[in-house]
Amino acid sequence: MQSFVNPERLSLHERYRLRVVSAFVLIYLFILFEGILRKWVAPSLSSVIYFIKDPIVIYIYWCAYRFGFFSKNLVSAYFVVLVIVFFVLVSAFLLSSPEGFVIYGYGVRNYLLYFPLIFVAGKTLKLTDVYRFARITLFAAIPISVLVVLQYSSGPQAYVNKGIGDDDFIFMIADGVVRPYGTFTFTAGHVVYVSACFAFLVAAIFDKALFRAVFARRYVLFAASAAAVAVMCFLTGSRAIYAYAAMVLVAALAVALIKKSQRNLLSLFCLAGALFVSLLIFMSTDSYQVLVERNRSAVASEGSPVTRAFSSLYAFTRVVDDAPLWGHGIGSGTNAASTILRAGREQGAGFLLAEDEWSRIVLEMGLPAGLMFILFRIFVLLWLLLKSYKALVRQGTGVPLLLCGFLAPILFNGVMTMQGTFLAFGVLYACLILAACKKT
Repeated sequence: MQSFVNPERLSLHERYRLRVVSAFVLIYLFILFEGILRKWVAPSLSSVIYFIKDPIVIYIYWCAYRFGFFSKNLVSAYFVVLVIVFFVLVSAFLLSSPEGFVIYGYGVRNYLLYFPLIFVAGKTLKLTDVYRFARITLFAAIPISVLVVLQYSSGPQAYVNKGIGDDDFIFMIADGVVRPYGTFTFTAGHVVYVSACFAFLVAAIFDKALFRAVFARRYVLFAASAAAVAVMCFLTGSRAIYAYAAMVLVAALAVALIKKSQRNLLSLFCLAGALFVSLLIFMSTDSYQVLVERNRSAVASEGSPVTRAFSSLYAFTRVVDDAPLWGHGIGSGTNAASTILRAGREQGAGFLLAEDEWSRIVLEMGLPAGLMFILFRIFVLLWLLLKSYKALVRQGTGVPLLLCGFLAPILFNGVMTMQGTFLAFGVLYACLILAACKKT
């Protein structure tokens, strides 16, 4: 255990590695709970708190540069090329329209600042650190689920449903029923968090070592965490959350089939049975009818979730002709640009460039550079999948592949360059997958 190691006996290199690990944990805690600060504690400082993680990220890079924590491989080399391309693009944008400095800076942050954490994690995070993140994720679900129940059962004017500003837009599932945000400032962040909880919960069921490390054979605590995750899944009012859960279950099936493990197949069968029983119980509640009505209205206004999911894969082809060769400017399609250019009317005013990720990237950066960045994310995902498969075959651990099931839609074409929580979750869970592939 790291806490029992005499610091005087540790090398300077190891002490800074532990500091980097602590910095990763601190970033994750801010991801989960900074919404409390922004909504209820210090809403007037919301914009400042939003960037509170960035100095910690920079500190990690300083330690990584000083002590050689950066991994060197083909993916990191590709990223270096991307940095050079971004430098040229941003220089050109600043020369042509220097008044967009803040927007371009925010865009560079979203595209470049967090992704190198993946190359630091390979040399700093260990398997025991993954267990720590799993404990934080699943234990936090218990009090957060209580907050979600309060938000769901309270009206839009209730204090628990307060937004960042007094006139902040509140999303509704149905008339009088608020779509819970939990500890986050927007529903998307809460959906991603609950999906991560589900992934870790399934991983704990499939992996004995993870279960022992997280719950220490305390089955009541496991049951409480599982119930909390189930409650949040059913009350969140999001269709996307079920897509994430389906991806994790597909990954679980792949783990069981590749390992040819009867125990994993039995675990998957029992999990499916538990989910079915939970769904039957949920269908007998008024909340189910509210969710059905929410789905009907969403389909009427947005189309079916399957159609939307597949359309996001080719929608960018429709904007290629409208995109300048070098784009409209990095960050010009983000919520921050919308806030600046629309005098603070951030929500409810529509998207400046495009809603889906790939279309916005192409419009911001142009087709050549945009495709380079899109391919980088795809390469990172394939790299993680390959490492996860090798860990499953060689070490028998399915945790990395199960986490990949959750991460895949986020890293592939999730709105990471526009939504800060997506960005932080996507990068951090990529780091955890690399750590989960290790033997210790």
